[in-house]
Amino acid sequence: MSVRELRADLADVINAAATRDQVTFVTSRGRRVAGVVSVAAAEQAAGPDGQADDDAGTAVMFAVNLQMLMDRGGTPDLTPAECFEDYANALLREFGSADRALTAARAVVAESADKVGYPMLWRQAALAVELCQRAVEITGRVLPGSHRPGSLAGGAARR
Repeated sequence: MSVRELRADLADVINAAATRDQVTFVTSRGRRVAGVVSVAAAEQAAGPDGQADDDAGTAVMFAVNLQMLMDRGGTPDLTPAECFEDYANALLREFGSADRALTAARAVVAESADKVGYPMLWRQAALAVELCQRAVEITGRVLPGSHRPGSLAGGAARR
């Protein structure tokens, strides 16, 4: 459909995309330049929020590795709290900014919503969020709920 035809029939094209998942290609001078699709089709084509999802995966992997160290009691040279602090510092270096660490923490929480039946995955997600929180605190920012009792971030920060 040409741009001129699209202007004349825009309401019908949008309705067809929304109700019947019809894809309409828009042409200019005989070449396809755009497509009108349903929101579901556009979201599927766009894929996940790339950087935030990648960063969330990174934070969870840091948490998994840290949890394995903590389960073994740390390393010969470092206590579990010192390991936590080292991992938070490394995560901050990986992300490069406090804002990116906060975005990763939000993405971890969002991705964890469908894992309700798996307590170990929740444990890893919670630790990933705490690592991100501590990474932000290292930059000097104060977050609501920082250094709460029982928090790994709070305990590591006081030592």
